[in-house]
Amino acid sequence: MGFTMPLMNMLNVVHLNCSRLLAFYWLPRDGSTTAPDIHDMWNFFYVVAIFFTVLVVGLMLFFMFRYRMSAKRQKADPSATHNTALELTWSGIPLIIVMVMFVVGFKGYMNIDTPPGNSIDIKVLAQQWFWTFTYPNGAVSKTLYLPLNRPVRFEMTSNDVLHGFWIPALSVQRDVVPGRIITTWVDATRLGTFHLQCSEYCGDGHSRMISPVIVESYSKYLADIKAAANLWVGADGKALPLPKVGEKLYNLKGCSSCHTVNGAPGTGPTWRNLAGSQVKLNGGGTVTANYAYLKHAIMNPDHLNVQGYAKGVMPDNYVEQLGGKGKYERKINAIIAYMNTISKHSNSASMPPAGATAPATSAPAAAAPPAGGVPKVAAAHVAAGKKVAMTVGCTACHSVNGTPSVCPTWQNLAGSKVKLKDGKTVVADYDFLRTMILQPGKINVAGATMQMPNMSAALVGPQYHGDQRLNDLIWYINSLSKRSNKASQPPQSSLHSTGGGK
Repeated sequence: MGFTMPLMNMLNVVHLNCSRLLAFYWLPRDGSTTAPDIHDMWNFFYVVAIFFTVLVVGLMLFFMFRYRMSAKRQKADPSATHNTALELTWSGIPLIIVMVMFVVGFKGYMNIDTPPGNSIDIKVLAQQWFWTFTYPNGAVSKTLYLPLNRPVRFEMTSNDVLHGFWIPALSVQRDVVPGRIITTWVDATRLGTFHLQCSEYCGDGHSRMISPVIVESYSKYLADIKAAANLWVGADGKALPLPKVGEKLYNLKGCSSCHTVNGAPGTGPTWRNLAGSQVKLNGGGTVTANYAYLKHAIMNPDHLNVQGYAKGVMPDNYVEQLGGKGKYERKINAIIAYMNTISKHSNSASMPPAGATAPATSAPAAAAPPAGGVPKVAAAHVAAGKKVAMTVGCTACHSVNGTPSVCPTWQNLAGSKVKLKDGKTVVADYDFLRTMILQPGKINVAGATMQMPNMSAALVGPQYHGDQRLNDLIWYINSLSKRSNKASQPPQSSLHSTGGGK
């Protein structure tokens, strides 16, 4: 121990000095409390790697030149079979250096992996190809607001595929995995506007998956999230015009990930000059993009048949996303009003009704009620089932928005007719859903490319409060389906138990 500690202190001084020199060239300025540790570790490891690369390659080249075969054929010298001192040297020194790396790295890892107890919690949802942030006051935004010199804890998940949460200026990066809750934290120490980028390839729009990160004073942070909490009011506290609300929804609800507003090609038709235009359909024919068409396209995208675009790509749950029955109408009108402002074909027939106006003040949209035919009294069970799905990893293979995956999507599954690989068609009633979860080997759905593992029974089976966890999960699956009915739902007796059995 008397030898190890002085060596560690010496190496620490060397790597700190080298870190400052190297950071000048390619690492960003320290923008958070954890950044110095990360930069120092990176540079220390890099210097060690460079040193040994030069040493090994240099010796290799020296020996190749010094002991090369001469023109006259030589007899090989006898080789040494053992040298204790040399073996201890080339084993001991690397071992000490690697142990120093481990200690430094482990301390740094524990620091960046353990958020302070007084952290502000922000929920992060990643999906192709945008980020959504939910703040403690319920505000939802595509801009990440961070208070200066205050720790913030991120609770992150993905709605579809693997993404990477990366803010280079703040030296924070974490993979965001579908079906898992991933946490990390940051305490920003530098004011400014930075960028959050996706660091894991996630499809066509990966390079566009960027969100602004604004580090500001705490008072400004509170003002910004207060403004974000009210969709209908601007930062100045005044009511926004309907098209401006529609523009906020365009960015907030992910429309921008598929529909451009500048005429550029996208996954879906561009909104530039769409309202009031003639839309070509697959198989010939056209339809006018009037108000009724635009509203129908948002509410029932499964029926769209636009030339050049595949059917079934756009999720059909935007009514729920916009607040559910009785609350979506004004928001849809706002979106259509915005579409009209960017179309040269806009006319009275493509505009929302004259009476559609944004209220001067409006609270944030309430959470969507359970979908389909799920009774309101099942809301707690739906929420508990969603938590189960996220906790045990169901959504890593089963999408909930209709997106194709290795296993059947849960959107509109409950109560629907399901085709099997043997050609038969069965109804996804309660017994089917129960068997699908507990005995997946008995059900082979057509189109599924992966067999569900048999461990699910151990995760949600009858040992958990007499089927309560399983029933909560099935309630959640039903909430995602517009075909949900009594036959696909758990027994009514399950509603008398407390949701979320552990």
